[in-house]
Amino acid sequence: MLTALVLLPLIVAAMIYLPSSWLGVVLGIFILVGAWEWAALSGLQALPQRIVYVVLLGVMAGMTAVGIWRFPALAIAITAVAAVWWVWAFFGLVRRTEGASGMFHSMIGRLVGGAFVLIPAWLAAVYLHRVDPISPAILLFFFALVWIADTSAYFVGKTWGKTHLAPRVSPGKTVEGLCGALVAVILLAYFCGAMIWELQALNLFAWVVVAVCASLFSVLGDLVESKLKRLAGAKDSGHWLPGHGGVLDRIDAITAAAPVFALGWALLQGMKA
Repeated sequence: MLTALVLLPLIVAAMIYLPSSWLGVVLGIFILVGAWEWAALSGLQALPQRIVYVVLLGVMAGMTAVGIWRFPALAIAITAVAAVWWVWAFFGLVRRTEGASGMFHSMIGRLVGGAFVLIPAWLAAVYLHRVDPISPAILLFFFALVWIADTSAYFVGKTWGKTHLAPRVSPGKTVEGLCGALVAVILLAYFCGAMIWELQALNLFAWVVVAVCASLFSVLGDLVESKLKRLAGAKDSGHWLPGHGGVLDRIDAITAAAPVFALGWALLQGMKA
């Protein structure tokens, strides 16, 4: 709890007071630590190999960021590719056969998957901060969306949960918790869309749909990391955050939801144009 009370205000302050470039540096630190943890969960135990993986991921992220800075439309393409990858990951997650192929059953697949998980999420967050006319409103809303979905799912699932959502991957998640999260997200998106962005009719409906899709993908991000930890025989992704496990344990939902939300938001801007 103390860790969250310290980190949350600092991150919010960074979103409010820092320019997008420096916010990218701050968020990039979390992504690189997440890459360090992902490498270990994927099977890279030797320190030199993990360092090389983190450096390569950092270089890839930096090169992509430069491209987006020059051609902002590139962000839409990257988020679209990331969304497709997450759909593919979903089918790999629900597949019952334990074959030797796919992201979850080969080290190479998991290491490549780390790039699709971490880099687009970081780019999406920086992109939302940079292009938002009333920045950082949209980025703050996104983080609130993920937090509300996660918190609602936890409390509703703990109180009324009976039907397991994915017992082989994350036994604690329930269908009732997911339904509670969706109700909370719909209410949050509706009132914020109507009051803050003054959306109406079709635009407001599309806004709520984007929020619901992002919340569903946030659950997928959580499940994918849980699957990776289960395969690695690990309870937490790391021990960087006292009482909260590793960085991946805190950003797993964000990694899947961010590119989907950024893509949806960009499409909504096209609808209004």
